[in-house]
Amino acid sequence: MNPRYVTAPDHVEAVDLGPAMVLVNYRTGAVKTLLGPAALWWAELSTTGDLRATSGLDRSSSKALLDQLLSAGLLVPVQRPGPWQAPRTGMPWVPSWGTHELAAGREKPVRVPVGATMLAAPALLVVITVLSLGRASRRMARLVRLLDWATGLSRLPADAEQTRRLVHAVRRVGLLAPGRVACLEESAAVTLALAMRGRRATWCHGVAADPIRLHAWVEVEYGRPIAEPPSTARYTPLRTIPRRDNGGEK
Repeated sequence: MNPRYVTAPDHVEAVDLGPAMVLVNYRTGAVKTLLGPAALWWAELSTTGDLRATSGLDRSSSKALLDQLLSAGLLVPVQRPGPWQAPRTGMPWVPSWGTHELAAGREKPVRVPVGATMLAAPALLVVITVLSLGRASRRMARLVRLLDWATGLSRLPADAEQTRRLVHAVRRVGLLAPGRVACLEESAAVTLALAMRGRRATWCHGVAADPIRLHAWVEVEYGRPIAEPPSTARYTPLRTIPRRDNGGEK
């Protein structure tokens, strides 16, 4: 396939971290990091959608990268050229030389009320089931649909304390769950548990540099991460549910 015009689908998000561009497909979960000239190529292409109008890469490199992005569903062919959403501007990639501290391992479980645990357990079970059943290439799409549905159940905002209790409850329950239970599963389960109580928080999924890594968390009260280490502030949100528009919620 040698299309002339391409675009990034709506389920693809990009963030510019300086010398690196990170692309995430929120349908398949595919992640791609572009460095140097490849990152400039994407930024340039996003302004026109016309492959012949790019100059950041030579022809063979451009074709090789294009094939990779088409295969990953990060670009799709179109009949007419046009710009797509410009990459978000992330926190700059500043080498830390090992001076940044990141939380490692699991924190000591926090005691929570029985009621919070009774909400956390079924919520986490639903999330694990949604991620496990069906094609692996669509697991992220299934999770996004679940979270869209859950946050649409209520417009009453969750407060920080009830959200914190549920975060710790989900983490305690996760210690007993078979398989992987990390930030993605935990944050989704907290969002679902809040919806079961008629409350809504903001689910966030973002990226940070040095090294490039992904993380998911829950926020309340206009961008306040709940039960998160200070290092979460270094993540640039790529996808929020509900979607944010200029810092607010749609």
